[in-house]
Amino acid sequence: MELPSSARADHRVVMASLKGKHAVLLGLLRDRPLHYVDIPMHGNVGDLLVMAGTLRFFEEAKIRVDRMAMYFNYSALECPAGGVIVCHGGGSFGDIYGPFQAFRQRLIRERKDCRVVILPQSLHFEDDAMLTACVEICREHPDLHICVRDPASQAMARRMTDHVYLLPDMAHQLWPMADAKAPASKTALTLKRRDSETTNFSSDPTQVTFDWDDLISPWRRSFLSNIVERGVTQAKLRLGAGALFGNWFARWWIAQANGYIAQAVRLFSTHSNVVSDRLHAHILACLLERPNEIHDNSYGKNSRYINTWTKDSPLVVLKSNNDRTFADVQEVL
Repeated sequence: MELPSSARADHRVVMASLKGKHAVLLGLLRDRPLHYVDIPMHGNVGDLLVMAGTLRFFEEAKIRVDRMAMYFNYSALECPAGGVIVCHGGGSFGDIYGPFQAFRQRLIRERKDCRVVILPQSLHFEDDAMLTACVEICREHPDLHICVRDPASQAMARRMTDHVYLLPDMAHQLWPMADAKAPASKTALTLKRRDSETTNFSSDPTQVTFDWDDLISPWRRSFLSNIVERGVTQAKLRLGAGALFGNWFARWWIAQANGYIAQAVRLFSTHSNVVSDRLHAHILACLLERPNEIHDNSYGKNSRYINTWTKDSPLVVLKSNNDRTFADVQEVL
């Protein structure tokens, strides 16, 4: 559907405001050696959008990044004393995604002589014992800064450090995002989670559903996880490849990731609206000015985020909180 100029204008005000909120990070990151770590190397385009937004933020703020690495090819000893270790944002802070959380906690525990900044995350623990252990580790660090994406995460993070910042997702740094041509289809694009966070919401049976991984062929997913990741890890262990090899590898992966993001943008741009239970399907739809109907994930991450940041956009329908449909949105528009 063709959006009236007033709806686009209201949406653009929301999006520009969210991008501007990250300015508070500049004082934490400038004038120190900076390592950006836990870069995602997988087929979740949402995480790749977070990474692309983070790199855009560094570029526009003229912040030099001395080291970029994934969780599996970075050592806590690499950062010079007094430097800043910046951990990738997203929705992996907690006990659902174990390797990433273990990596962050190891950095926090081992490098108390460095500033550690965790970019905007949604926090979630299902095991109280693991939450308690994380709180104890974090509280011992004198210069830990945790950015969170919603008030529930903010309350949890305040148990871990006095330096907590309520900020939107880093993918908003990609605003404004150039759109492709006018949508070739008036149908909705349905993106549905297949992992542990799904609520298996009811979708139109006539619509073909997909998830982020479908943008990457099975053989390439296997290549990335079983060959590249393991190969880089072994090379680092055996050859001591360190920062030089790690930075080269990160740059190679970022180029690949940008290609997957471009695929997602092209796909979203061919549809008039988006239906999903993935947070970054919502954010990408907003970046492309596509009306989007978002269902919650298993622990309320999506509704917490939308109610905090994007609910004022006329293009957003949060199904967990109301019964609006796209027909209702069309009437308003």
